[in-house]
Amino acid sequence: MIITPLGPGHEGVAAECRQSVRAAATVSSGPFTDIFHLIIDDRQGAIGRSAARNQGISRAREAGTDWLFFLDADDLMLPSAFSVFQKYEADYDAVWGMICEMSYGHDCFNLRNGQLGITESFHEILSSPPFLSIQIGHFVRTSLAESILFDERMDSGEDFEFYCQEWTAGRCVKTNEVFFINRRGFHSTGPRSADRFQWLNAAEQVIDKYRKGLGSLRSPFFPVTP
Repeated sequence: MIITPLGPGHEGVAAECRQSVRAAATVSSGPFTDIFHLIIDDRQGAIGRSAARNQGISRAREAGTDWLFFLDADDLMLPSAFSVFQKYEADYDAVWGMICEMSYGHDCFNLRNGQLGITESFHEILSSPPFLSIQIGHFVRTSLAESILFDERMDSGEDFEFYCQEWTAGRCVKTNEVFFINRRGFHSTGPRSADRFQWLNAAEQVIDKYRKGLGSLRSPFFPVTP
């Protein structure tokens, strides 16, 4: 199941997101018998991203879905996403790909420069700036996602809190595949939204908490736009 929160300001891009999932499913469903795209309508900003994603996780469990993929409404699934994921399905509980991005309104996309490469190391995730490690678009077993859930009290950084719990509890990997395109320049608005600086600050606080827990080395994060 693909889970997409539809927040304020994203009404106009949701159709493109939906079409990208359909196109990928048409190319190949990979290891999946059925692919369902669940869009959680929060256009009024009443519940927030975390609660919307948690609703999706609950719906997936009720439907007996084994795997989830979190895709934001302003992002696009790559046509090869399900087929290339198939090689990782048996060995991992959560699977990320490389960060691939493009500016909204353009057709050219590129891998983000300087990002962390292939890894199974939580230590490496925590030692990298959050905007150069992993993003929300990833495959995760429903059972693992349900055991964690997103922290609905957080308006920013809840994504990295979720990732860190995944890496703590499950078999996780960042691969050299690309599953989706992060489109920049069309962020959602609303009462529970956050700008890139608020997100960076919140993500760093989350990472610092887990690094202290692991007794890991400290490395400075530079104020580069996430």
